[in-house]
Amino acid sequence: MAFEVYKPNNENGYIVSVSKNHLTLNKRLITKLNPSYVQLAYDSETKTIRIKPSSDESGLIVNKNKIGARGFFKHFKIQNKGKFNATYDENEKAVYIRL
Repeated sequence: MAFEVYKPNNENGYIVSVSKNHLTLNKRLITKLNPSYVQLAYDSETKTIRIKPSSDESGLIVNKNKIGARGFFKHFKIQNKGKFNATYDENEKAVYIRL
């Protein structure tokens, strides 16, 4: 018999939920990032979203742990939905989500 080990979704890691209209960051990630406004960017080659704190009101508002990203998803034609592991880059103070 070949057994496969079950690895549950680790909420202690950095997790981002992508829905039709929002990006939702888990508690650990939102406390690490701690933004009021964020800047979103997308790399279409690697299908990676970058979330970076924005210093002014030109960014998107972070409401508790949700970022309204409907226009962002439409602009880049992103249709992926679900929970994704994220990485936090300490040097850039940015979150990367590979879809």
